[in-house]
Amino acid sequence: MHFIKKLIRVLIVLIGVSLLSFILANLSSVDPAEAIARRIYSNPTQEQIQDIRTEKGLDQPILTQYARWVGNCLRGDLGTSYQSNQPVIQEMAGKLTATLFLVGMALLWIVLITIPLGIVSAVRKDRFCDHLIRIITILGISIPAFWLGYLLLTAFAIRIPVFKVVDYGNLRSLILPSITLAASVVSSSVRMLRATILENLKKDYVIYAQARGLSTAQILWKHVLKNALPPMVTLFFQNIGMMIGGSAIVESVFSWPGLGNYFVSAIVNRDLPVITGCVLVLGLIFVICNTVGELVNRALNPRMISGKEGKVV
Repeated sequence: MHFIKKLIRVLIVLIGVSLLSFILANLSSVDPAEAIARRIYSNPTQEQIQDIRTEKGLDQPILTQYARWVGNCLRGDLGTSYQSNQPVIQEMAGKLTATLFLVGMALLWIVLITIPLGIVSAVRKDRFCDHLIRIITILGISIPAFWLGYLLLTAFAIRIPVFKVVDYGNLRSLILPSITLAASVVSSSVRMLRATILENLKKDYVIYAQARGLSTAQILWKHVLKNALPPMVTLFFQNIGMMIGGSAIVESVFSWPGLGNYFVSAIVNRDLPVITGCVLVLGLIFVICNTVGELVNRALNPRMISGKEGKVV
């Protein structure tokens, strides 16, 4: 029953995302038929614009266009790009692969940095390490991604030429953009993990574990961290969707040929099939990530998720 409810919820969200994105894209003051005509002809006439509008089906009512587009999507056809005249799903596959490599590397940084820093900050509360980590995380949250990207490029591609300014196709090319993409997420995750651990350290099950003679390390790693993970898992999977959808700035700074760059280019050029296709795919990814996060939480601690009292000790 829970799975059916979750599936219905996912379908409702996807229908809402696709409908809103399609309608809002078509309500723009820029005429896509005119934008296409200006790429084909230097000075298009109204007849030429109208011919393109008829050819692309842009003269039909929005709901009719939406129904036709949904029918094509169900068959795996997201349309043809106005800009390149290539299938959107084919172009998007290559762009999404590049973005997934970037996000995957960023997620690795998040896991490797968040857990140790969060634990140290909580265990060393109000000491030098905690204050230092707090300053670093506040800076990480505050600094815009594009500025951090330019700082890293200036420092490690120009001043100290360890990396190339434009470099794609090898593992080394992932380091700077992935750090830039992960910085704000790591910073917020460290603060959240610290707060969650400190909250759990005040629970009765910690006192009971101490009375049983368990060491601080055993209590922390076997019990406190397990009970602190559910909100972190939810945040982790939400961040996957947000990083894939919000990677455009980082990809622009590092000239990364990913989905974010592709999406921004489509918006600038009024490429409606690409815009609606990207929004649909990003919405689907975000919903899937949230669903997976909930399922992982249930697997980690079923009693905690179900709302029953008691902790696993």
